[in-house]
Amino acid sequence: MDRNEKSPFSMIESQISIFIRRAEAARLSNIMGKEMDRSSYLILQHLEKAGPTGIKTLSTTFQLDISTVSRQIAALEAKGLISRLIDPNDARISLLQLTEDAPSLLAEVRESREAFFKDLLNDWSEEEVRTFGTLLLKFNETAEKRIRSRS
Repeated sequence: MDRNEKSPFSMIESQISIFIRRAEAARLSNIMGKEMDRSSYLILQHLEKAGPTGIKTLSTTFQLDISTVSRQIAALEAKGLISRLIDPNDARISLLQLTEDAPSLLAEVRESREAFFKDLLNDWSEEEVRTFGTLLLKFNETAEKRIRSRS
């Protein structure tokens, strides 16, 4: 590699930084229409997929301290998107679940986000979109495994 040529890892580092900045700018400018903050979206998605879940499990899943997750949960409870129920295996533990209103709101937000990316990538081929999605998935799975192995 010539001295002026960047390594592929340098390019990845730089492009991920730009990607994060642009994704946040798009969210802040409300380009995506129906929107919710990233933490709420991820928590609601997790509860939709996994079903009733304890705060400690959410904390571990998202690699956040329990106090941070508790604040996010309190905000979602205040909005009427999640409720608590008693864990049938241990009455000392509260499980969190989606309320009746949450799935339709989550579907609207998901649809809005998907429409944003469909519009953004409208001049990409279907193969390019699939390849990009597959590589992002692989990247995220690799990062999660690495982070979990160091915890």
